[in-house]
Amino acid sequence: MRLCRILYSLLGQHAPAKLLPQLFQEAVFNEVNIQMIDRKLQEVLFSKRIPSYTVSKEACDKLSEHGINAYERSGGDAAMYINLPPLLGPDVKHHFEGIASELSKPYFNCIRSLSKLPKPPTHWKFIPGWTSYANGTAISVDCPSEEGLVFDTEVLVKESNAPIIAVAASVNGWYLWVSPRLFEPPVEPTNMVTLADLIPLYSPGTSLSSPKCIVGHFVSYDRARITEEYLTDPTGLRFLDTMSLHICVSGLTSTQRHIKMASDKHLYNNKLFKDFVAELNAKRGSTNQSDVESLEWIKEASLNSLVEVYKLYCKKDPPQDKSLRVIFEKGSRKDVIKNFQKLVTYCALDVHMTFDIFQCLWKLFTERFPHPLTFYGLLEMGSMYLPVNRSWVDFQERANQAYADLNTKQKTMLQKLAEDALKRHNGNDKSYERDPWLWDLDWSKPKKPASKSEDAQYIASLPKWYRELIPKPIKDHYKEGPTLVTAQMKIAPKLLRLCWNGLPLHFDQTLKWGTLIPGRVPKPVGDPQFYKQNSNLKENRSSHALSIQSPQSQILPSITVVKTAAAGPRLLQFPYREYLQYWEKEIEKRLFDLNSRVAFKNRVDPTPRDKFLLDELRRSVEVMPLDFDVMHRLIASFKQVSEECKVEQFATEKLTLPIYEYLGELQVKGALFWQNKHRYDTRRCGMVGRQKIHRRTTTDTINPEIATCWFCPLPNEGGQGLPVGSPLSKPFQVHIASGRLHSAQTSGEGENQAADQILRDRIRASFWQSYSKRVMSQMYVFLPTRLLPPTVQSSLNEEAAPRGQLYGAILPQVIAAGTISRRAVEPLWLTASNAEPERLGSEIKAMVQAPPGYCIVGADVDSQEMWIASLIGDSKVGFQGGTPYGWMTLEGSKAKGTDLHTKTANLIGIKRNEAKVLNYARLYGSGVEFTKHLLSKFQSNIRPEEASLKAEKLMRATKGYRVSVPSQNNSEGKVEYKSIWRGGTESHVFNALEAIARSPEPRTPVLGAQITRALTPKAVQDDVGFT
Repeated sequence: MRLCRILYSLLGQHAPAKLLPQLFQEAVFNEVNIQMIDRKLQEVLFSKRIPSYTVSKEACDKLSEHGINAYERSGGDAAMYINLPPLLGPDVKHHFEGIASELSKPYFNCIRSLSKLPKPPTHWKFIPGWTSYANGTAISVDCPSEEGLVFDTEVLVKESNAPIIAVAASVNGWYLWVSPRLFEPPVEPTNMVTLADLIPLYSPGTSLSSPKCIVGHFVSYDRARITEEYLTDPTGLRFLDTMSLHICVSGLTSTQRHIKMASDKHLYNNKLFKDFVAELNAKRGSTNQSDVESLEWIKEASLNSLVEVYKLYCKKDPPQDKSLRVIFEKGSRKDVIKNFQKLVTYCALDVHMTFDIFQCLWKLFTERFPHPLTFYGLLEMGSMYLPVNRSWVDFQERANQAYADLNTKQKTMLQKLAEDALKRHNGNDKSYERDPWLWDLDWSKPKKPASKSEDAQYIASLPKWYRELIPKPIKDHYKEGPTLVTAQMKIAPKLLRLCWNGLPLHFDQTLKWGTLIPGRVPKPVGDPQFYKQNSNLKENRSSHALSIQSPQSQILPSITVVKTAAAGPRLLQFPYREYLQYWEKEIEKRLFDLNSRVAFKNRVDPTPRDKFLLDELRRSVEVMPLDFDVMHRLIASFKQVSEECKVEQFATEKLTLPIYEYLGELQVKGALFWQNKHRYDTRRCGMVGRQKIHRRTTTDTINPEIATCWFCPLPNEGGQGLPVGSPLSKPFQVHIASGRLHSAQTSGEGENQAADQILRDRIRASFWQSYSKRVMSQMYVFLPTRLLPPTVQSSLNEEAAPRGQLYGAILPQVIAAGTISRRAVEPLWLTASNAEPERLGSEIKAMVQAPPGYCIVGADVDSQEMWIASLIGDSKVGFQGGTPYGWMTLEGSKAKGTDLHTKTANLIGIKRNEAKVLNYARLYGSGVEFTKHLLSKFQSNIRPEEASLKAEKLMRATKGYRVSVPSQNNSEGKVEYKSIWRGGTESHVFNALEAIARSPEPRTPVLGAQITRALTPKAVQDDVGFT
């Protein structure tokens, strides 16, 4: 209907009056009031006509349970008939099969010609260009003449991206191409590759449109070194990748890949492998390590390298000596010439191995993917072409220079912050002991100067941490300052005075980066190591009208701690009072704002432990070295909240841990603590940390051990509780942008500006920092003027010299089917995000520019996966839109808030674009854990517990809940049960998808494509995570 509406808007006023009555017919609506296509068009496309439908009250009522009003029809344009070209068959299904067969037929013929290879020659001629080896003779030729070839190239990595040798094989003979550069004097390494450096595959005078098919392993690497592929006009050359064929037939998921690697290399201590084995053995009731290696999918699959794939399909060790590869990776032209025969034989063996793999794989591939469209799709995905011009070179130069400038500026500002810290704290008063960031740096100084010179005296006055930032020898460089400092160093977050949600960052030698959570009370109370006695405490506090009995001891404002290091233990002074100045502001927001009070009042499963916990927090606050007015305010808040807790209503239960051990959790989670009914069950509340059986979020500090605080680690995108090496690394850019990771305000305005500027620059440089190597490694070739199309030649501006105008192309090195879902994989162009003004280099896609006379046409099937999934789900009901998912996909309106993405966004309070990502992730199999991970990335201030609640709420509303229903009677007459989804908007969809996945031979409905052998029900059986 979208196409019809577009045509209607285009034809509205300009179509002839005679045409309009024929085009537009009365709208037809189905059982749930979704408008259908024109009846005559239905007959043309599907060889079937249904004149009308009756509204299904049962279906509409079912949809209303999910907030969908299917009784109400949308405005409904008149149905439109389009005069389609004649179909190649009785219906649209046969039409596309006919097109696919017609397009792929020439290449099927090319492949059929690759039935057998002759023996390779034993001696190779060292002459430039192509040499043919057939029937015992070797002659120079322009190019291989056959339509089907197995092909491999080799490159001198240290010198250039250009090929140095190439070997091809056909049924008639073998071919060797030797680069003319081997016969020229050596040159300096360069990224520049010209057309003359590449390998021709069409002889002069041969039509470039004649079909040829090149078979190779990761063949896009070889394609990028073929002359004709850079020409503006398309050729008949296509490339078939045996790596892609293997991934389609026997590919692995990312988890399977890691387990397979661990199993092959006997890395049984690998954490992922150990966890997998433990879960698998628990399920099977076994403890045998060898059970894993006997898994069907491990025997049916392999990694993607040529050697591993050869072992899998050919069932023998490869005849290849991979040690020779080091010459191509690290050697020179001289090394290639010296080892020429060995290296060409090495390349020829790669070709023969590729052919042997292909012979085994091709039959498997055509059986598992019978539709010609799957095959032709692989060929087309392997023919990507990105036109570029001089802007591509200029873009790289600009981005590199801007990145270098940012790094220089960042380094200069860090040096300034280090110098300011030295000036502020290098006196005899040890003021650094009162700084929440700098207190644990090594402020020790040499006992005496190296000499009596003024330079030696000054160097001896510098603390050790500062001296370590000066290049050696220090006496020659100390005047330059701390030039070694970088943002990657452990000292950088301290100089920047970084905070996480208002709390100063702390580095624990064992636990790495996180924050300190005050509230631990050192035992015994009154120990002079931690407490000071103050007879006036009670009197002073009662003057503030506190009706709470105050203790006579108070924790010292500065706590002596021990830091263990390789050089020996050091005594340090932790500035507890100064740290509390940041904590008290944050704790009021977390525990005593309106939201937190409402959360406590409406807490899940109230228990007397709640009041006991607040009492413990009050007692811990009473002994903190806080100002009396701050303490009065906090304790008054405790009293106001705890008065709403009635202890006598509930029975007490025994806790796994003492109640005060939960104070850290309460402070970290805030209001969400009260929403978790398992908040006191350390085995069920998803905590991580100190002891495996307790699994806590907050843990005791370890090195240095601070008796008054717990440690809360910074979030790690690799998993909750994993240590964070640097808070300035790429994953934290989103937290900097959101303000969750920020610099503390200081009295020095200049310091704040410098720190804030460094954080902004880190965000700006993040894209180029991640992608620059990938960008610089792109192989691009500019075409000589004589090979440019006439429209381009006529546009050349001679006045643009000396830089000139250049036109050429990049051939992305794509794995056409790089995942088990047959999605293309490429490290740069298929992963780069959209341009953002504040991200240096993110405009990379805009550097792909069509030459004069050409244009780039974009095409995208909107919501493709959703349409397919909804169609599969609706098929179980019998009509389009019969399921909530199908109805929202077909009829949902963004403006009315009834489309799938808006509904998801409103359900859990996120942005619509974020909801879109979650909806697609669910289709691809993500569960609660991955949904939590995505929510944490979307909303940097969301806490893990809140992410869990939202993820579970979303899963319950969409997929629903699992129930067991009778399936069938087995051979013994007993009823077997199966698990299905029920009660969610997507229950029908996932039941239908899982029915396909769990069938004995899962195939996609239209193309009949099978899933990888490593994921078939027979292979995975009940293996954890793959069913």
